[in-house]
Amino acid sequence: MDDPQDALTGSPTPADGSPGPATDDGGEPRSREKISVTAPSRSTPAAGDQRHQPDPAEGQSERSARPADPEGSDASSEELLMRAARQATANGEITRAVGIYRELLQRAPGNLKARNNLALLYERSGDTERALQQFGACLEQDPQNCQVLVNRGALLGSLARFQEAENDLHAALQVDAGAVDAHFNLGVVLSRKGRWQDALPYLRRTIELDSSRAAAYFYLGEALNHVDDIEGAMSAYQRAVELRPNDARALYGLGIVLDRMNRPDDATQMYRRSREVART
Repeated sequence: MDDPQDALTGSPTPADGSPGPATDDGGEPRSREKISVTAPSRSTPAAGDQRHQPDPAEGQSERSARPADPEGSDASSEELLMRAARQATANGEITRAVGIYRELLQRAPGNLKARNNLALLYERSGDTERALQQFGACLEQDPQNCQVLVNRGALLGSLARFQEAENDLHAALQVDAGAVDAHFNLGVVLSRKGRWQDALPYLRRTIELDSSRAAAYFYLGEALNHVDDIEGAMSAYQRAVELRPNDARALYGLGIVLDRMNRPDDATQMYRRSREVART
């Protein structure tokens, strides 16, 4: 599943009105799978974080290391720098992309998209403190930017700063009740806190808004398993596997549920499939 991109100042939902984050280039909205469940007991092994990425480049690659200053307006200069930063990101040149975004922000400190993308790059490179600083600066400029609230909340959740994460994600839903990534990440944060029952409505709402999101079915299976809804958990894990057949975690979850249903032979088969998939 592709990852989300720029936050849009004052526009937390896509231009077409569908739920979830929007890109700044008119592309399709993208979704994030940010936080892994790590709570023990009747749970599948913890999933590694699937990090979101800053905005990919459009069009052909830039030939120069950095775009020359145009003779036109400052806005044109900003756009050239944005395009170069996106291209560098798409090429995996993270250090170069960071440098370009920093230069752009020296020229235009109020460019929220650039600052959000810089924060995502810092997060991607493991510099979470700088990422949080940049997200904070974005929110000082636009306290109700839904996507930046989600981005920061998801990062805080991955750092086990659960209460802060919960605060940001609730704030995002106050801005946009249909923000699918806010529902998803809030469901996972609550799961990691062991609040399985509280997590359920957010995970179910995620699926209502995005029925193709395999990770939401997986985490729903985790939560249902912990509240002893075995049939519901099995159905959720099965749907996760249908959407993502090589999901070792969902296969393992099916094994646990089948064990709890006293079907040891079927459970053994699921465990075997999970191990095989994990090795590939």
